[in-house]
Amino acid sequence: MAVESLTLVVNPGSASHKYAVFAGEYEWARIHFEFVDGRIVGTIEHAGEQQSETYDDTDLSAVAHYILPLLRQYRVIGDDDKVATIGIRLVAPGSRFAKDQLVNNQTKTALQAVQQRAPLHVTTALSELDHLKTYFPDVPIVAISDSAFHASKPPWASYYGIDIELAEKFDIKRYGYQGISVGSVVRSLENHNVLLPRTIVCHLGSGSSVTAVSSGESVDTTMGYSPLEGVMMASRSGTIDVSAALAIKRELQLTDDGLEQYLNKKGGLSGVSGSSDDIRQLLVSESQGDERAQLALKLFVYRIQQAIGQMTASLGGADCLVFTATIGERSNIIRGRIFDGLGYLGFECDTAINDQTFEPAEMVNLGIPSSKPILVVPTDEAAEIARRAEQYMQKLTS
Repeated sequence: MAVESLTLVVNPGSASHKYAVFAGEYEWARIHFEFVDGRIVGTIEHAGEQQSETYDDTDLSAVAHYILPLLRQYRVIGDDDKVATIGIRLVAPGSRFAKDQLVNNQTKTALQAVQQRAPLHVTTALSELDHLKTYFPDVPIVAISDSAFHASKPPWASYYGIDIELAEKFDIKRYGYQGISVGSVVRSLENHNVLLPRTIVCHLGSGSSVTAVSSGESVDTTMGYSPLEGVMMASRSGTIDVSAALAIKRELQLTDDGLEQYLNKKGGLSGVSGSSDDIRQLLVSESQGDERAQLALKLFVYRIQQAIGQMTASLGGADCLVFTATIGERSNIIRGRIFDGLGYLGFECDTAINDQTFEPAEMVNLGIPSSKPILVVPTDEAAEIARRAEQYMQKLTS
């Protein structure tokens, strides 16, 4: 192993923090920190094996401190090896963050300036950057924009119906997110020579979005100024009338931040069902006659079907439909329900293949022979972040 080739990938979230170590295109290890029974558990996967350690921290903010000890404890890297580059997923509104960039004091100042606009994601990113600088003081950090893939959208897919001068002055536009994942999927389609001119990518997980891809470029996506816009998600409401949101704020006597927290954390599958944001649990509850669980699932599927129609209009038709991310790759039931409403677009699923497809290692076509392609494509955000971080540093030093 060449020590200068190591890249640390950082993907911080509100419920978990994910890390990975790459040497070029080769993934050495993945590390995942999350709460289990009130304690933080760090799980490391390396060389086909998985080990876990438990920590007494009360939150996830400082788990970056445990990365190097874990990597050395389980002999992923030696004492003389070092991380040369860090790539961190960045979710933040504004044209300043719609491109990859080297993190410096100006970057942090710009993030602090938009922190009030997107407190959930930006606050997490700022905290993670502070800890990374503490534990990896001399390692360059490249912020990998989750919006950059959508920078190709035309103006009519990027603006809201508001005063353009105001939109420009305050950077209020539909930036779109989950672009790292969609970019990973598009790259996989290109590598397999199956990228068709009009492709719709459904990233379905705890956060969900549907993206229209024209010849490899984003022309529209359901997420907007923040990841809250678009389809209903696990705990996010998705698109909601601003008057309805303000009514919630008044009735519950919430602050601005409180309203954002409410729509992000207490909406979606969780809010509609009143019981869970987990598709698996909701399917069990539905089978037991839980009408709210049934409504939540129907609403989730319906919003995705609507979004697919919306993206078809953006593309002037659809040649291929792609499912990816946790629900997209794992839930044959949800995929099947979505397909039920898409026959008019020329997509018809092979039920047997769909039922057998669970988190495939390679892409799978679920369509019957006469159908347009319906693909399940594994997304790999970590590999995409590593590739873009290394590419950025190569350009910087060339």
